Amino acid sequence: MKQILSVLLLLCVIFTYAQEQYNPLVKPNTYRNTDNPNYWKNKMPHNAYWQQDVHYRITANIDETTDIISGDETLTYWNNSVDDMDFVYFHLYQNAFQPDSYLDNLQNENGNSPRYGKYETEKLGTVIEDIFVNGQKARMVLDNTILKVYLPNTLNTKGTVTFKIKFKTYFDQGEVRRRMKVYDAWENKHYNGVHWYPRISVYDAKFGWTTDQHLGREFYGNFGCYDVELTFASNYVVGATGFLQNREEVLPKDLRNKLDIKNFKDKPWNSPPSVITEYKKGETKTWKYHAENVHDFAFTADPTYRIGEAWWEDKVCYSLVQEPHASRWQNAAEYAAKVIQVFSEDFGRYVYHKVIVADARSGMEYPMITLDGGSDPGYRGLLAHEIGHMWFFGQVGNNETYRALLDEGFTQFLTAWGLIKIDGEYLVKNKSKNKFVAKHTKPTRAIDSRVFYSYINDATRYNDPKISTHSDGFNGALRHGGGYRHVYYKTASMLYNLQYVLGNELFLNAMKHYFGTWKIAHPYNEDFRNAIIQYTKVDLNWFFDQWLETTKRIDYSIDKVTDLGNDFFAIEFERKSRMQMPIDFRVIANNGKEYDFHIPNNWFVKKTNATVLSKWHGWDKLYPEYTARVRIPSGVKDVIIDPTQRLADAYMLDNSYKFSVKYDYDTRLWKYPDWRNYEIKFRPDVWYNSYDGVKVGLHANGGYMNHHHLFDATVWMNTGAMQKKDVSDPDLYDVFSYRLNYNTNLDKIASNSRISFNTQSLAGLYNSNIGLSKSDASRNNIFSINLLSKYRPESSDLNYLLYPKHWGVNKLNNRIDFSYEHNYKYRSGNGKLTFEIKNSALGSEYDYNLFSLLAVNNSKKGKLKIKTRSYFQFGSGTNWAPESKLFLAGSNPENLMDNKYTRASGFFPNDWMGYDYTTNFFHAGGGLNLRGYAGYLAPEFDDNGVITNFGYNGTSGASFSTEIDFTKYMPYEFREFGITYYAFADAGVITNEKLNKNNLEDAFDDVRVDAGFGLAYTFNNWGPLAMVKPITIRLDMPIFLNKPPATNDDYLQFRWVLGVNRAF
Repeated sequence: MKQILSVLLLLCVIFTYAQEQYNPLVKPNTYRNTDNPNYWKNKMPHNAYWQQDVHYRITANIDETTDIISGDETLTYWNNSVDDMDFVYFHLYQNAFQPDSYLDNLQNENGNSPRYGKYETEKLGTVIEDIFVNGQKARMVLDNTILKVYLPNTLNTKGTVTFKIKFKTYFDQGEVRRRMKVYDAWENKHYNGVHWYPRISVYDAKFGWTTDQHLGREFYGNFGCYDVELTFASNYVVGATGFLQNREEVLPKDLRNKLDIKNFKDKPWNSPPSVITEYKKGETKTWKYHAENVHDFAFTADPTYRIGEAWWEDKVCYSLVQEPHASRWQNAAEYAAKVIQVFSEDFGRYVYHKVIVADARSGMEYPMITLDGGSDPGYRGLLAHEIGHMWFFGQVGNNETYRALLDEGFTQFLTAWGLIKIDGEYLVKNKSKNKFVAKHTKPTRAIDSRVFYSYINDATRYNDPKISTHSDGFNGALRHGGGYRHVYYKTASMLYNLQYVLGNELFLNAMKHYFGTWKIAHPYNEDFRNAIIQYTKVDLNWFFDQWLETTKRIDYSIDKVTDLGNDFFAIEFERKSRMQMPIDFRVIANNGKEYDFHIPNNWFVKKTNATVLSKWHGWDKLYPEYTARVRIPSGVKDVIIDPTQRLADAYMLDNSYKFSVKYDYDTRLWKYPDWRNYEIKFRPDVWYNSYDGVKVGLHANGGYMNHHHLFDATVWMNTGAMQKKDVSDPDLYDVFSYRLNYNTNLDKIASNSRISFNTQSLAGLYNSNIGLSKSDASRNNIFSINLLSKYRPESSDLNYLLYPKHWGVNKLNNRIDFSYEHNYKYRSGNGKLTFEIKNSALGSEYDYNLFSLLAVNNSKKGKLKIKTRSYFQFGSGTNWAPESKLFLAGSNPENLMDNKYTRASGFFPNDWMGYDYTTNFFHAGGGLNLRGYAGYLAPEFDDNGVITNFGYNGTSGASFSTEIDFTKYMPYEFREFGITYYAFADAGVITNEKLNKNNLEDAFDDVRVDAGFGLAYTFNNWGPLAMVKPITIRLDMPIFLNKPPATNDDYLQFRWVLGVNRAF
């Protein structure tokens, strides 16, 4: 036996020394070495584990004149699985970006019809010219982004096979977002080379072959070794995965010094770059790289790149920045080094020798290289996120396509973690030069902006998805839609809540254990769960089940505090939703002293300085209430759940005994909603109309997370100052005006439902409304019912109006309205369909009802934008409210009250208003929308020329309008100020008669038509006041009328109308 052991030991020694010593920086391939501490066989996550190995050798030429990569790939593939193989699969990712691809079909199903580039249109993504397997030509079957290759001979378990592939990959610039991109960089071409070569699919123990079609999101690759040679024009500066083998040849010291970022620290932003290396057509350089322990290879190349460099221990961080941006990238490499340090110290040491952060109009990660954008300090979060992917994606190589949470969510957590460790609790931002903005800008917590705000924003709406979902399975949506964004934010929130459950020390050690176990390997969700549970020896299945496999949410409240006497108090807690968690809470005593307590939710008790109370072992619907008995000698002033503010409670307003409210001045600057407090904001409000004169008031608005208990209210004192001089009854204007709107959700009764209440006294009208609405999660379908009452008490109130003859006085107009709104997309645009039923209600002094149908579509045809509006109304009744009738030219008086510019006179001259035997100069979109007939009585005549009726309003009618926006065809000089140019046409019919089957042909007035040209300007540049709504001024010129007024009966004539907002 001793002799056998001696022989085996001798063989091991001989084998070890026969290998090249492990060195991941230079050839040959030592990835599979026994002395590679990162190779999976040398640190198996578990005894039954295996994964496949690869060695890519690729030579590629990137032709800057054609934007084509011509490549030769030799791939050695080791079958370490327990299965024999007769075929393999390759990913050809760039084939996704072309007509008739799976991604194109998904675009179409989402109502998009993208424009493709030249190569994309020709279906040129990655083209395989030849493929040989162990020297024999192979048979292939291509299904868009997946290539099946049949092996001439069975690849047995533990065997190897070599592929030789000749291929071409095409850069292009279509409309579909493509990570592999080419774009203009100051008259140079910039290249991001990603997923550019045929990449063999992963064969693993969970799925066998992973053959997901690429739909623009995630990836999955085998670990191994890459030897890649990239040939570019000689003026290019290249960064790529791996160690640069021929640095002295392609980047000698003198050139490196010229390219140093510090040389350009004072260069004005976006000013043209200098020329360091002159472009000479046909002159090339070949950049040679070697990389081990990686599962992909990417590059970026640009003649304008300048280089920054910083080190942390033996790790080098490079920044590649386009020279015109160099002044604001001076700290990029240093910041990257800090990120590497923080993540290495807290979660596990970085195994690679370098990382590159590149100014590349992107936000994407690849082994050892990140493609970024922006400038300091705004890019810090992006750099932290993409470098974080070097841990979760780069080193821990999960199947992103199947479950993206293990890389995107973990990295989102690292983003906040890194920002806080490096910059502190609050985001670093440039101080605004605007004094108002600088004064009123509040600091933003990094953990809120990067984690909690986005999660709580949806969780409080019951709208967060189950995150353990295939990355392409979030409701068939594109990019981050359909809930996909929560693989980032909900997962990051989960990890912070795992820290809350375990305590900081145990959490960090457990995360290091997971990283150490699964680096340079392929974990799935269950592997992460098991690693944490096995290390902590704590049953956390309840935690992971809730967060990963359900849509449960956290919602605890403090219901009551009772004085029991003898210094003891009973604090009653309630779990109002179905997710259970342990509870940390703090009691603030009347004397200011703080008492911390911990309520475990099972037998595990984390390391804490708080007083540990008896466990609250309740979950789902079981034991939703708990009473804590505590001794507080000076009495209880307040109780706060989770003073560290990590518990991702979806409704924080009841997480303290005192109501959490924050008062602030309403600056109209954009801010994150505060998920910890109810917010109330105030501001002065000044308005004007020609009867009230100057209105001086106070406005207040408030709510929680823009979803709960929202209100806005304004009270004005009407001064009469600057009142119109010739107004009748000048002293009878209302002394006070007010408006109050309130709405909140009814999600606990029915998701995506709301109740609203409105009351106001404005421009002489008392208006009240109570409504209910219900929609689907995407708000593509909205049902609503409203009970409303309108009352104008005095004839003097008519002085407010643009059209005083068309309002009833001292009559209640009560109504019940039903509506259904459907929003939809189609290949060339989108649209909205609205059905409405309106009926006079109890107490109304009018009797009428109507049914209406409105369809508005927005389409694109080349450079043209085409809008259409179709409207139909059927009305009946014996006593119509004049303000609610259908108007031929535009909005009826009732709808004019909904717009602050049209509810009262004062903004447009009175001689533009009114109805007469000619047209006027003011138009408000709505009704039948025949803008050319604004202000025209539209008389109808019998055969004897006698007026039989006036068609300017009615009870039933139909119309069609179209606008064709040809702005993109206009010269730049006409477009530079943001003016929109369009042609329009409107046609419609109207009647006041009661319709029935016998009079349908004769009841309507003659068809009226107008046509002409218009232009519109939208003012939306309110500087920093992002919450101020834009205003659009419109000038329409209805040159043609088919039934012009008798006072001027030219069909073709210059006419004009002015309006606020577009006609539709």
